[in-house]
Amino acid sequence: MSIDHRSALTAIRRFDQLIAYLRDEMDWPIERGDFVDDDDLFYDFTPEELGIDTKNAAKIREIRRLRPLSVHQPWGIFFVMFEPKRLPVVALRRILSRVALKKRASSNSAERAAWSADDLLFVSNYGEADHRHITFAHFSQNEAKKDLPTLKVLGWDNRDTALHLDHVAESLTERLSWPEDEEDEEGWRSHWHSAFTLVNREVITTSKMLSVELASLARNIRDRINTVLDIETESGPVSKLMAAFKEALVHDLDKDGFADMYAQTIAYGLLSARVANPERDNADGVAEAMPVTNPFLKELMGTFLDVGGRKGKAGKGPGLDLDELGVSDVVELLDVTKMDLVVRDFRDRNPQEDPLIHFYELFLNEFNQEQKKRLGAFYTPWSVVTFIVRSVDEMLRTEFGLEDGLADTTTWGEMVQRIEGLQIPDGATSEQAFVQILDPATGTGTFLVETIDLIYRTMKEKWTKEAGGLLQADISTRWNEYVPKHLLPRLHGYEIQMAPYATAHISIGLKLLETGYRFEADERARVYLTNALDPAQDFSARLSFAIPALAREAEAVNAIKRDHRFTVVIGNPPYSYMSANLTEAAASLIEPFRYVDGE
Repeated sequence: MSIDHRSALTAIRRFDQLIAYLRDEMDWPIERGDFVDDDDLFYDFTPEELGIDTKNAAKIREIRRLRPLSVHQPWGIFFVMFEPKRLPVVALRRILSRVALKKRASSNSAERAAWSADDLLFVSNYGEADHRHITFAHFSQNEAKKDLPTLKVLGWDNRDTALHLDHVAESLTERLSWPEDEEDEEGWRSHWHSAFTLVNREVITTSKMLSVELASLARNIRDRINTVLDIETESGPVSKLMAAFKEALVHDLDKDGFADMYAQTIAYGLLSARVANPERDNADGVAEAMPVTNPFLKELMGTFLDVGGRKGKAGKGPGLDLDELGVSDVVELLDVTKMDLVVRDFRDRNPQEDPLIHFYELFLNEFNQEQKKRLGAFYTPWSVVTFIVRSVDEMLRTEFGLEDGLADTTTWGEMVQRIEGLQIPDGATSEQAFVQILDPATGTGTFLVETIDLIYRTMKEKWTKEAGGLLQADISTRWNEYVPKHLLPRLHGYEIQMAPYATAHISIGLKLLETGYRFEADERARVYLTNALDPAQDFSARLSFAIPALAREAEAVNAIKRDHRFTVVIGNPPYSYMSANLTEAAASLIEPFRYVDGE
């Protein structure tokens, strides 16, 4: 790249200077004339005419469409000048996305034709004083995949800083120059599209490589969410989503914490969904790929994708199909990931452990190591998990006389008859099974998955002995009768973080699938998104409008907290000298233990 091009681009601060550069250096057939006064060169638009909302319209000084320079020109080329202030790239995406939505009703409709998003090129002028920038933007989409287009911006990276001038100059002069053959419209499209093509990624073959790359993209999503929160009002979709989570789950949740949660959920949710169903190769399959163990999770993932700009596909409501936050970047990473090799690499290193569960710690360590330490979120080794689960199972057999241990379905009524002085607690009934299991800090579901595995082996061995040998088909039939009646109603978990919560449901679903169980439509695993330290509360009236799915989840878990009684509490809660989510209710429980004999 010659120094002349770098110097020329550095000097461009206004559209008239850019017009001269496009004409003289890139061979665009633009007639000479003053940019501002030459109305023959442009169509003028108002923001309202293009369907841009009032709030964003205030940032726009003018919108002009370049008249076709060739009868064969497939592109609609817009020049958008913003007010002289810093404009985050997320705001630019939101504003420009509106231009592709509507056909204009105009007396000159023949000249103001409609166009597709693939044939739009935006040239924007933004920034403050001597630091105004020129950027080119285009809706870029992988045509081989049925995924949403992403507005790619040449001149900004996804951290809202200018790209290296050499890269911009190379892309402009080599890929956005005027075509030699104007009649080859498809070739013209392809050549200009190439200026916004994503960089080819290295093929991912190890769990370490995947954790590093996935965490990097998640950090980018986190940064974009933070930017959105900075420019949105309290009534904005992302701000409302954060407020609902703050009220229902994490009462001291701030912008950074919510951005972390959102980014982790999207990134790890996509990974988990791809592991569970490799055929789902775009982000809009995420909600559908969420396990049938939890219809709430399907709906909530749809809500998360909605606020990312994917309303027309992932959700029910109207909206532009636009990837605003970089979700498609994660999909593309997973496309170049040899998942079978990644899983094999993990199993070679950790032969007895669940890769989906354990991989979350690798991911979190790369994504935000400080948060991992602060929350005390450390993976429990498989050997420790199995020891604890087997120890509880053995204790139920030896201390309580329950011959099936964790799999036992002896009722409270029967236990009262066996153990003198034992009383049925409030909330339990005589017909309810005595063994009721809770992991109050479920995380990725390690303990519950191991409990399911132990219960399956116990029942399989019991049924085989009782019948003097059973065919696998007979065992499968009995197991599919046992799970909805005797397993799912007794197995519970609480988790406060979205990403491990989603992972827990996927892991439970995969484990049950592995044992031969098939979920019916009206069943769910009783793992809830909640703060285990919070007492039962009624959020339904406040959350139903903002996030209906979260309101229903809160209602379900509040019923469990209020009425259910547990006899087995199992797991490995996070350990930290100071809780990261210490509510007033939780503090009141801890306070008495700070003193001995009143001192």
